[in-house]
Amino acid sequence: MMRNFLSRLLLLGIFTGCDGSTDPVMCTKELRFGIQMEVVNAESGNPSAAGATMTLNEGAYFESTVGIEDNSMLIGAPERAGTYIVTVARSGYHTWIQTDVVVTADECHVQTVSLRAELEPI
Repeated sequence: MMRNFLSRLLLLGIFTGCDGSTDPVMCTKELRFGIQMEVVNAESGNPSAAGATMTLNEGAYFESTVGIEDNSMLIGAPERAGTYIVTVARSGYHTWIQTDVVVTADECHVQTVSLRAELEPI
């Protein structure tokens, strides 16, 4: 009788521990950016990233990126979750500003937020 009880108790312990929540998370080693920005001319829709400066602010954190080619993406906030004020400025255009851009993260990486700045010519 006691042997039967111990067997059932052992099986109960095994099966209650099989909920899958203890599986290890397998993360990649790649660097992911929290913000990815496409910059276009608001009137023509043409890519306009060359010479554009994207700045990211969150409290004391500040980051700045400059576009090299018109069709390039501006990227920032490498593996950094947070709530940002994002600004894009380019000579000859009005400054584009987006507040409260939230970048979240899971166990491994940030979840990239894709933005599109449509710059209005001055």
